[in-house]
Amino acid sequence: MGKFQWDQHHESLSLFLYLVIFFSYQLPSSAYTLPDKYFINCGSNIAVNVSSRTFVSDSNSDVSFTEQNSFVTYNRQASETPSLYQTARVFRKQSSYEFKINTNGTYLVRLHFSNSTDVSDAIFNVSASGFLLLHDFTVQKIGSSTITKDFILSIPIGKFLIYFVPQGSSFAFINAIEVFPAPPDFISDEATQISRTGNRNDYKGLLSQALQTIHRINVGGPTITPANDTLLRTWLPDDSYLTISSTAKNSVLSGRPNYDLVTDFIAPDLVYRTSKEMASNDSNITWSYDVTRDARHLIRVHFCDVISVSQNILSFFLYINSNFSQNINPYQEVDKLGTPFFMDFVVDSDDSGFINISIGPDSNSTDKNAFLNGVEIMEMMGKSNLVPVTHKSNNMSPFIIVGVVLGGLVLVCIFGGLLFIGLRRRKAKPVETSDWSPLPIFKGSSHGNSKTPSREGTITASPVPNLNLGLRIPLDEIQLATKNFDKKLQI
Repeated sequence: MGKFQWDQHHESLSLFLYLVIFFSYQLPSSAYTLPDKYFINCGSNIAVNVSSRTFVSDSNSDVSFTEQNSFVTYNRQASETPSLYQTARVFRKQSSYEFKINTNGTYLVRLHFSNSTDVSDAIFNVSASGFLLLHDFTVQKIGSSTITKDFILSIPIGKFLIYFVPQGSSFAFINAIEVFPAPPDFISDEATQISRTGNRNDYKGLLSQALQTIHRINVGGPTITPANDTLLRTWLPDDSYLTISSTAKNSVLSGRPNYDLVTDFIAPDLVYRTSKEMASNDSNITWSYDVTRDARHLIRVHFCDVISVSQNILSFFLYINSNFSQNINPYQEVDKLGTPFFMDFVVDSDDSGFINISIGPDSNSTDKNAFLNGVEIMEMMGKSNLVPVTHKSNNMSPFIIVGVVLGGLVLVCIFGGLLFIGLRRRKAKPVETSDWSPLPIFKGSSHGNSKTPSREGTITASPVPNLNLGLRIPLDEIQLATKNFDKKLQI
């Protein structure tokens, strides 16, 4: 009986430990929820609800900004503009927003701009954490009424500042700002690097870079709005990037993907449920994406097999530009149909201003096909000397100014005193106490040297050092010796 009870307790304990271990493995992904801050509605006095998040007024939040250099503008087409873009904070001089960061980690930083006539002439730079995020930015070049710029940054605990610097006589503006922690393992520090000649290397240091999303593509599917994305992102269809549209066709997964390897924070369901596959067995599918010339990019490609009827019958090739290929065997990465995974590559663009991504069949595969679900292209933003050195220069405390001035005066006084003492010591040697110059003293040497009059009554022809005695003869003795300056005694 006792043994039976011990076995029951042992089994219960084993089950408990199993559940603890199981859920501990699930915590890194399932524990993350989209944070409530920071979501800032710039220039507005009211909060706005957008895609399940509340954007609070920048004047009524725990975010600070350079208020004395700013003013608010209202969109004249407000009735036709989303509520988040109806007001903007405008800066005439270098200014900043300051956020309090409580946790080290990877953060998503999203900047919202409108293309209204009130701000269309603005030209400015945006920087943060020593990175130049936007250079000579203007909304005149965009074709839509609004634009969002997405960045990924590693931010330490402390103050995080975003600088807005007008160019020349222009101004800067911002409609809304998002700053919040990314999910765990959102960006790895390492990736496969592809050189321009197609060589493969290991790249380390992604977490020390600032990444700007240039393209975020839902391959084979429709536009995904922030309301349908787990991290409030926007995904665009791929059709306009296809070089030959007839080479591809869309495929759709009827059920929900199996998130065994990644979570839906990496990409939402709609990305992994849709894909492009080959329309024929003999033609690769190629997409051409415009990018910054001669720049380094992180390319993330998303896969989820929604076209196979069983496992291990499909492998294919991924091509980046014309000199790199990677064999993709989904079931070396996952063990179920419809299970998402992704791969990261660091790629240097050439002077063409385009990066081409292709998929094509593997001759050794049972099924001669290929698929792709999503593409993200992020440019690595370098450090720049255009980044402001300090945010305190235009907002220095009066106490600091007074302290600097007083400290300078004290140093000047000390230096002046030392200089005065030094000059006094130099001038202490010659002594003059009356209008009568001491008589020069001449003394011949034992070697018969010529007599040389000394200066200021000193003896120069003597081996004895200059004693600077300052010898003087009283006037009454001179009068006595000269018989009161008798002219007959003149020589």
